[in-house]
Amino acid sequence: MEAPGVLDLRQYVPYLLNRAAHRVADAFARELAAFDLTLPMWRVMASLRSAGPQRLGELSKLTTIETSTLSRLVGQMQDKGLVRRTRSSGDARAVALSLTRRAAALTDRIVPLALRYEQAALRGMSDAEVAILKRLLAQMHENFAGLMHDKSAD
Repeated sequence: MEAPGVLDLRQYVPYLLNRAAHRVADAFARELAAFDLTLPMWRVMASLRSAGPQRLGELSKLTTIETSTLSRLVGQMQDKGLVRRTRSSGDARAVALSLTRRAAALTDRIVPLALRYEQAALRGMSDAEVAILKRLLAQMHENFAGLMHDKSAD
């Protein structure tokens, strides 16, 4: 019997999520290094390739990278010729970020590798289990969005 207040990490969901995510992220980051990319750079590239041009705030939500950190990262990526900033025709203050042609082609080359990592992570799970896992992870994300909103109202 466990003492009160003792946390069994083997059963603690945040720990298990973090542990699984780190294992996948560390392995994939080593692969990305061969392309002179970091994992956060990949998240930006994959998000822009999937969703198209985005404002910094929108991209921050898509990538879950804090806005000031993302701004610095985008600057580095711009220096590498991976992203470009363009002013909106409808709002001169608005700046949209998009991939360069070279970055779009590089993203397309990396996608199959990313999908192989996803397949490795999901090995041994049925299609139904994968669907449930994805639904539950999305629910957890939403739960914390609500929690963060509740905290800001205090």
